[in-house]
Amino acid sequence: MLYLLVQVNKSIKYVIPEHVVNIESTANKFSNLFGAVTAGQYDNKEVQVFIRREKSESWREVDNRLNSDLKTLEVFGFLQVRFCLIVNINSDMPALTQSKPNAFINTANIINKLHHSDESALLTITVLCIELLLVIMIASKIIIFN
Repeated sequence: MLYLLVQVNKSIKYVIPEHVVNIESTANKFSNLFGAVTAGQYDNKEVQVFIRREKSESWREVDNRLNSDLKTLEVFGFLQVRFCLIVNINSDMPALTQSKPNAFINTANIINKLHHSDESALLTITVLCIELLLVIMIASKIIIFN
């Protein structure tokens, strides 16, 4: 029997906050755990799975996502699981808009990746924020002087 701290996120928001869940590790996959935690509410969504032993560690992505066996948690001593619902930002945009680069969407994607990865992405997001500020400043000067 595994006792795990489990949470479900959508972007940077908690859909289901961290709480303790117990489940048998044998013959169960992450999909069984996800279904039990969400009561099947998000079964049709694409999900990333992250694990760690304790809060001081970085999250590690599970390669096979929901199809991986829970037995790996027990074998390697992982106690915390985070399921992240993948947000498809481009699905709500018209086709003409999707073909053009969009700094706001790119920044949102990088923030989402930063939330799920290690601290090395912090430099990337900082540089992008500075670039975005420069674009805004240049655009506002053009508007003011025209």
